Amino acid sequence: MSKADEMFEELGYSNENQSSEVCIEHERPSKVNNYQTIWIIFDLEVKTVSKLCQDWEKTEKLYPEEITMQELQAINEKVKELGWNE
Repeated sequence: MSKADEMFEELGYSNENQSSEVCIEHERPSKVNNYQTIWIIFDLEVKTVSKLCQDWEKTEKLYPEEITMQELQAINEKVKELGWNE
């Protein structure tokens, strides 16, 4: 497990069965609402990062979510590991 993956795990994220050749997804349940899921998604094709929230009870839509400083540190570590900052 990479350092970034360990950082995400410490924040409650999992990426089991969530990654593919085109993206890496870390997900966790919301701490606010049992029906919400939070994702941090690395798009490997266009080199972008998104944090999204989905409320399964109300809608199928995904909404942008704020990034905490701890998440930003994990994101920066993953960007470094992927070689995107070169």
